[in-house]
Amino acid sequence: MKPIRRIFRLIRLVLHILNGVFLTLLFAGLLRMSFDTPFFKRLVGWWLGRIPHLMGIRVSVTGEPAGQAVLMVANHISWLDIAVLGGAANPRFLSKQEVRHWPVIGWLAAKSGTLFITRGQAGAAAQAASTILQALQSGRGVLLFPEGTTTTGNDVRTFHARLFAPAFDAAVPVQPVALRYPGADGLTHPLVPYVDNQSLMDNLKAVLGETGLRAEVHFLPLVETSGMDRKSVAARCEQQIRAAVRSEG
Repeated sequence: MKPIRRIFRLIRLVLHILNGVFLTLLFAGLLRMSFDTPFFKRLVGWWLGRIPHLMGIRVSVTGEPAGQAVLMVANHISWLDIAVLGGAANPRFLSKQEVRHWPVIGWLAAKSGTLFITRGQAGAAAQAASTILQALQSGRGVLLFPEGTTTTGNDVRTFHARLFAPAFDAAVPVQPVALRYPGADGLTHPLVPYVDNQSLMDNLKAVLGETGLRAEVHFLPLVETSGMDRKSVAARCEQQIRAAVRSEG
């Protein structure tokens, strides 16, 4: 059954991507809607939220995303995180510059308002901070993964405090978001994490063939930046997400 299930879901996913291309060409191209246009924002959220459903992943949400300009920070497990969080909160994402050059996906990401950072280059951190600050000042929520890499999801790595700087510059709070993809033993389902040297296609193939996958999104209380410093806020968000991940495991 796995091969048939995998092919069926892949066909649905490809059709959904093609639908995304058509809708983007229509609304962002022909009608020149920006990613901040309310209708287009809702469309992007709907499109991202459909991806887990098409792949047989059931998403549950606890808490609510802040209805204001806020810096969201989450633990990072898989490429699926973008679709799961995009459907639940529809923030602007921070991604590596390489994604912008991926066929189709990079173009869709750019048109939907993804912010890109060139890692490893002089001034990249300052450029990213400036880009995030502008997005926050426009009133839009921005989500980033301060661990800097994907993990197995059973624990949380140290958060990089420098990524929190735009929240202080914009005087907005930070909202921690805990992500889980629980398996039968309560730990992360072993097929979901996109880690080590696994290719995207191998990970996609494994997930498409599986049944009973679940994603949990926990929107945690806001952490105010007023009167705090970056390291303290980063540490508090890291601790809250780690506590949520472990308590549910």
